[in-house]
Amino acid sequence: MNDFAENLKKCRSQKGISQEELSKKISIHPVQFSRYERGQSVPSIEVVQKIADALEVSIDQLVYGDQDNKAEQSISDRELLSMFKKVQLLSERQKETVKDFLSSYILKNDLKQKLA
Repeated sequence: MNDFAENLKKCRSQKGISQEELSKKISIHPVQFSRYERGQSVPSIEVVQKIADALEVSIDQLVYGDQDNKAEQSISDRELLSMFKKVQLLSERQKETVKDFLSSYILKNDLKQKLA
């Protein structure tokens, strides 16, 4: 719930749109919109779609946030995060090779733990 409120506020701020302006665009009362951003109320899916359309973002971005930020928040090893970002620049074939290597290494590690 708080993630949605934070993501909504971030997306709105990035677009440089006030709460009042956006609430008018989607035909809801500014007080109600403020409740969404403060996490005090949850909009219906129809309202979420109107907000996403008005901000020109996906519903996923409103609900889950920017995927780059999520990766940075969940991966504490900065060197590993940097490597993952670089992997995204590789060709599809090279990405598959990296995925195969990681899968093999993880499988080997899982087997070692189960056999220990």
